[in-house]
Amino acid sequence: MRCIQFVLASGLALSSVVACGGGSPPPEAPLTTPGSGTPAATGDAGSSDKNAASLDSAALEKLTAEESKSGDCDAEHKAALEKLLDDVEATVRAKTDDGKPLKIESFTKRTMALSEVAKGIQLTLSGKGTEVHVIAFASKEVSLDVLAGNQPTTTMRSHYKSEVTNGPAKITLPKLGGDVPLEGDSREFEMRPGTPLDVKMRGQGCAGVVVFSKS
Repeated sequence: MRCIQFVLASGLALSSVVACGGGSPPPEAPLTTPGSGTPAATGDAGSSDKNAASLDSAALEKLTAEESKSGDCDAEHKAALEKLLDDVEATVRAKTDDGKPLKIESFTKRTMALSEVAKGIQLTLSGKGTEVHVIAFASKEVSLDVLAGNQPTTTMRSHYKSEVTNGPAKITLPKLGGDVPLEGDSREFEMRPGTPLDVKMRGQGCAGVVVFSKS
């Protein structure tokens, strides 16, 4: 059986994260009533607009900037992202391909506070070769790079990124006044057995990342 083993740890646990130095779809046109030229009111749309309007963007900026500076996630922010990652895992494990369950060989999730100084997760693979997906979410910006050994590896955006959340990715932070739409980045690639991979992450503030492999 193939599996991912994280460097300096046993089983499927992530290694310590070390400094390496270094949406939603476009809104649809408003519904209108004939001849009125004004949007038709709906309960869901009104609720969504209210949440968006009540979000304190300045407070979110301050929160994520403080997380980047300290290197630690705010407790409420971390808990909300961890819940999101739990939901992502449940969705991935429940997915099917032509009516058959996906052969998920490993699944690991983690939250961490990011900054412009890259943080890395080092991975190695045992087995004959595995399709790997890395998907990250953050309340502010987040970006991923993957190195095989010391060289960039060939990657593409994971086609699962838009499928692992029920609708646009978001979390709720009551102290900031509402729902927070999440930014995201992803990579999909084939791992060669024995080749160390280094997933580099940059951004602002707390982010959640999942790494899973399938045959």
